[in-house]
Amino acid sequence: MEFKTKIFLYSIYSYFTNIFYLLMELLPSFARNLIFKLIFKKVGRNCLLDYKTYYRYPSRISLGDNVTINRDCALYASYMVEGVEIRIGNNVALSPHVRIFTATHDYSTLELDDTAASVVVEDYAWIGGGAIILPGVTIGEGAVIGAGSVVSRSIPPYSVAVGNPARVVKERTMDRISVASR
Repeated sequence: MEFKTKIFLYSIYSYFTNIFYLLMELLPSFARNLIFKLIFKKVGRNCLLDYKTYYRYPSRISLGDNVTINRDCALYASYMVEGVEIRIGNNVALSPHVRIFTATHDYSTLELDDTAASVVVEDYAWIGGGAIILPGVTIGEGAVIGAGSVVSRSIPPYSVAVGNPARVVKERTMDRISVASR
């Protein structure tokens, strides 16, 4: 496909996407939730998706039960590679202004070829405000990502990671029985 044709098609897609999100901001929560159940790959029970959030290619995004996605979060799934998606487990909280990306460019080529890889956020994880999660990352079960962190590598379960790039600074200790009883 010619480059000009791709740009034209993308601009049409972008225009209608922006109209859609503008209309979504005007709907009450129950109506928005019904639409989310139709357009996402999966939406679990008791999910709270705040206003002013953005979802690119929602058919490639799966949300577990009891997921909270706060204001001004953006989840950028990719259409480029089949099977690449964003999967968010159960009991996960995304604080405001979190960004999740599944696509990037290969900086080792002058053409900046597109690349993509799935992002997985496992159960009971908490992503702090303004954090950025890059392609191919898995956030382990019960992990905490500090506010403003840039996660470029997978984070092990029950750990706390902060910084740019995010590094594990300590293990998360807790009464695991209380987690299992929720």
